[in-house]
Amino acid sequence: MPDRPNIVLFLTDDHGAWANGCYGNQEVHTPTLDALAATGVRFRHAYTPTPVCSPARACLLTGKTASQVGIHDWLQEAIPEVGQRDWLGATQTVFDYLSEAGYHTGLSGKWHLGQSHRPPRGADYYFGLPGWQGAHNGPYTYVRNGDMIELDGNKSRLITDHAIEFLDAVPADTPFFLNIGYIATHSPYVQSAHDPRQTARYQDCAFAEIPPYEPHPWVKNEGGANALSQSDLRDRYIGYYAAATEIDDNIARVIGALKVRNLLEDTIIIYTSDHGCAIGHQGFFGKGNSTRPLNMYEVSLAVPLIVSGAGIETRTLDQFVDHCDTFHTICQLARADLPPAAYAGASYADLLRGGDIPWDNTRFGEYGDLRMIRDERWKLILRYPDGPHELFDLREDPSESINCYAQRPEVVTRYKARLDAFYAKHEVEALSGLRVKQQPLHNDGNEAWRDGRREARGLQVY
Repeated sequence: MPDRPNIVLFLTDDHGAWANGCYGNQEVHTPTLDALAATGVRFRHAYTPTPVCSPARACLLTGKTASQVGIHDWLQEAIPEVGQRDWLGATQTVFDYLSEAGYHTGLSGKWHLGQSHRPPRGADYYFGLPGWQGAHNGPYTYVRNGDMIELDGNKSRLITDHAIEFLDAVPADTPFFLNIGYIATHSPYVQSAHDPRQTARYQDCAFAEIPPYEPHPWVKNEGGANALSQSDLRDRYIGYYAAATEIDDNIARVIGALKVRNLLEDTIIIYTSDHGCAIGHQGFFGKGNSTRPLNMYEVSLAVPLIVSGAGIETRTLDQFVDHCDTFHTICQLARADLPPAAYAGASYADLLRGGDIPWDNTRFGEYGDLRMIRDERWKLILRYPDGPHELFDLREDPSESINCYAQRPEVVTRYKARLDAFYAKHEVEALSGLRVKQQPLHNDGNEAWRDGRREARGLQVY
C-alpha cells in the first residue's frame, strides 16, 4: 500500500445493500461493484447511524453523531433559510483533515449539509447541486467552484464528468481525496424518471429478490402506497434497479479514468450509501422517514460497503461497522491527524490490510427523538418520551416482525444502560435530538418539530 494512497469515496443516495449482485441479488446488474468486491473487502454488516440523508452524511464526513453536530433530519435546501445556513458550523470534516494532511481534495455531486452553493471548507474542487437535487435527467443549474452553470443531461453522467475533470487538475506527486455523490437511487423510483437504456434491461425481470408487497400499518398512504397495483409496483422496481445499474456504469467510467491516468494502482476505492432503502420491503418505500412513527428496520439501515484497491486484501468481513468507522478509516489511511474529541467509531483500516483486530459489533443509531442500540442478536429502539418502543430478537426473528419489548424487560434494561452511556459521551446537550426545541422551517402540510417531539409526518429539517 502506498504511504498515502489516493482515496475515492463513492457516497450514493438511497442504495440499499440488498440491491447489489455481490450482496446476493441475482437480478440487479452491478458488475463493476461486484468486481470491486471480488478483488477487495466487502462488509456483510455495514450500517448508517441515521436512516435519512443529511445526518447520515454528517456522521460519515465528521465522525460524530447527529446529537454532536445537531443535524437530525434531511435538509430541504430549496428553502432559503435552510439552504443558506452552514449546518456544520465549525465542525471539521474529512475534507478539512485530509487537506491539512497535504491531500488535494474534491467533491463531485451531493453535499446536502447546507450552503451547497459554495465549495465545502477544505475542498479544492467542487461540482455540486445548489439546492433541491431535482430530477435525475434534464436541465439543472449546478455549481462549479462557486460559479453557477446550466447543464442538461443525466446527473450521474455529469457528476462523473466532473469527477474526471478533478482528476486532471490534481497536482503532480500529490495524493488526492475525491468524494463522488450520486443521487440516482433516490426517488422518484418510477422508470419514466430514468434513462430508457437502463430501464430496458429490466422489462422482463421477475424481481424475485423483492418480497411481495403488503403495506405496513405505519405507512400513511404516501403517494397512494397502500393502493399500489402490480403495474405500479413493477414500475418502481424497474426504475430502482435501473438507477443501481446507472451508478455501476458510471463507477466503471471513473475506474477507467484512473487507469488511463496511471492513478489506479495507488488508489483505494470505497463504495457505500448514505442509508438503506426499501422498495416495498417491510411494506414501505424509502427509509427511516417512510413510516410514522419513524423506523429503524434493517432495510433502512443496511448499506453496501466495499473497499478495493492499493494494498487492500481480498476478503469478506463479518464485523459490524458504520459511517463513523469509515470516517476514522479514511483518516488513518491518509495519515491525517485528528484533534482530541469524542468521536464515535473506530478505524477498520487494519482489517482491510488482512489484519485481525478487536472489534465490538454493537452499533448505535438515532433519528431525532428516536434512539437505537443493536448487536448480533438484539435491537432495542426507544422513541422518547412515550414510545412506541421496540425490541427485536434478530437471531430468532430476522424479519423484525415480533416486538418483544414487553416480554423481555431484563434485555431492555441492560441495553438501555449501554445506549444511555454511549450518548452521555457522544452528544452535545444543546444539539441533542432529545433536547432541542424544534421550529418548523417550512409549511408544506407535512411535519413540525415542537419541544423535541414529532407531530404528523413529512419533511422536517433542523
